[in-house]
Amino acid sequence: MIRFFGKILRGQSLARAMMNHAFCSYTISGKVVDVGGGRSPDYYDYLQKDSGYQIEPIDASLSGIDFESDSLPHADSIADTVICANVLEHIYNHTFLVGEMHRIMKEEARLIGFVPFLVNYHPDPHDYFRYTEEALRKIFNTAGFRDVEITMVGAGPFAVNFNNITLSMPYIARIFVFPVYTFVDWLFVMLRPDSRRRYPLGYAFSMRK
Repeated sequence: MIRFFGKILRGQSLARAMMNHAFCSYTISGKVVDVGGGRSPDYYDYLQKDSGYQIEPIDASLSGIDFESDSLPHADSIADTVICANVLEHIYNHTFLVGEMHRIMKEEARLIGFVPFLVNYHPDPHDYFRYTEEALRKIFNTAGFRDVEITMVGAGPFAVNFNNITLSMPYIARIFVFPVYTFVDWLFVMLRPDSRRRYPLGYAFSMRK
């Protein structure tokens, strides 16, 4: 957790900092469709990029699209990479959106993304779901994706607690509180290493069509 101290002081939540760190291992290439990313999200800075990539964001704030019912504005099999980060929890009809992402992807194209788990309620404009690893794997496999890789993002229970209170703390308080939470969380996980998988802040995922 200590590696994320600077990012937390700059206003990121621990979950966001850990998600961005997980994205460092993902590469985007070719025509990249970012579903729900809005305008220039910070995770672009962490993704690896092949030369010649071109990102096209699709978001309600940009075009008014409704991911619950509107088809993505692309023909079949045109995307080399699709990004879907912090979106699925806000979509009640998530099966439809996952199917649409699959539809616009070329064969061998890659879908990467993230969903939160043990985080606070955050409507945008709604907040419907928290997905377990088992649920994600079943959703993506049912939609026809393959080579599904899901990575837990998080640490222990004290990291979860810190994540959910940190943005309500005054800036100066984070400087003193974070090291305490970091040490206690590290000690807890060291004494109970099998418990780590029980406290995910979220899941990063990567797969192929």
